[in-house]
Amino acid sequence: MTDEPTDPGAPGRKARYREGFEIPATARVGAAVRRAVGRILAPRRPMLSICGDSHLLPIEYAYKAGWFGPVRCRFRRVGGATAVGLRHPTSKTEALTIFRRALLPARPGVVPVFQLGEVDCGFVIWHRAAKYGESVEAQLDASVAAYITFVDELRAAGYPTVILTAATVPTIVDGALDRPESAGEVALLRASVTASLAERTALTARYNERLRSAAAARGLPFVDLTPDLIDPSTGVVADRFRHVRAEDHHLHPVEGGRLWARRLTEALASLSR
Repeated sequence: MTDEPTDPGAPGRKARYREGFEIPATARVGAAVRRAVGRILAPRRPMLSICGDSHLLPIEYAYKAGWFGPVRCRFRRVGGATAVGLRHPTSKTEALTIFRRALLPARPGVVPVFQLGEVDCGFVIWHRAAKYGESVEAQLDASVAAYITFVDELRAAGYPTVILTAATVPTIVDGALDRPESAGEVALLRASVTASLAERTALTARYNERLRSAAAARGLPFVDLTPDLIDPSTGVVADRFRHVRAEDHHLHPVEGGRLWARRLTEALASLSR
């Protein structure tokens, strides 16, 4: 599964997530300088090792734009990675192997952060339920169980804390993938799921409640952007957080990126209190 869907305005060409949202070189340099100075002034500040699927894109955008301030981050982005796939080291994306390699053995001064679950809630859970004749809830349970098992593995390996983040709410409106010209790989896969945006949003909410409960039981921070993302009048994601390309299932680079930077830096600051 790719994280760069086909641009409907240019058949046959891949549209990059940040296309139209390029970060000026001066901003990139300024961000790097602030991080370097911050490392000197606060050498004990932990580094965030952020692992996840392609929904790391707005977080990476925010980091490169300098919105994380002096906080240092390292990213391990695996396009198409699923939480349920964390039970199989030989899954298609090999996400479990990649994340283990990035995080194990436990590294002093590093706080793991995970952003997974949107691929599960937006596609995989529905697909597997239909394929295997199981309930959606059974697939939800399997996904969360695999996710938390890996989190527990990291804690047992020596990490004092792991920051869990809520699965990103779905952004693709009903009918957005019906056009043949938008049929990139991601679009084709997701178009096979007939659940409406409201149904996918409701599933994501249940998924995130399971994650919140698991985090609370373990005393782990849980970062949930959902209250900021949802439009109270519709019950689904607010238009300003959608990507400018209707078939792109990621958050808007600027609006989503700024929100991620604020919430993650707040979570990091709370660890030192």
